[in-house]
Amino acid sequence: MLALKIMPFHHVIAKVGSGDKPRVLFADLSVDELKRRFIQPYEKGVAFFSGNDLISPSDLRSIQIIRTDRPDQTERDEINRKDREHIDSLNDPDSGIFFLSVGGGYQPQDIAEVGIDLTHDFIRGHPGFKAGKWEPSMKALAWLGGIAATVVAAGAVKWLGWV
Repeated sequence: MLALKIMPFHHVIAKVGSGDKPRVLFADLSVDELKRRFIQPYEKGVAFFSGNDLISPSDLRSIQIIRTDRPDQTERDEINRKDREHIDSLNDPDSGIFFLSVGGGYQPQDIAEVGIDLTHDFIRGHPGFKAGKWEPSMKALAWLGGIAATVVAAGAVKWLGWV
């Protein structure tokens, strides 16, 4: 029997800068695309493009990484269909009371309602936490190198009899 492998879709939702409204930075990414286009720049503290916008990771106030089994538009259409069915079931023509609503699924960030939040599986620190990863090691190495150079120089001076 042939098993179909479902490719997951990853979506990045964030609050950027002083805005209160979340926005979708990326939609329908594979894991590799997610890592290359968002995770790596985030971890290094390097600005990245989202559409035509250049975004600095330090401007991100909140992040959500959502995984779905279907593309963004398909999932949001399904949210809208279910919301309309629910509203229609509440509207009873005999009662004279009608609820008017366009339903959900129209905002790109509505994808968070149906997906699985994987934020903590991908984000392991603050923006740029890997940028200075080797800096403490380099300082210690420079310090040890300075001590070694001093010892070698003192030994050479003594050996040459310049003391």
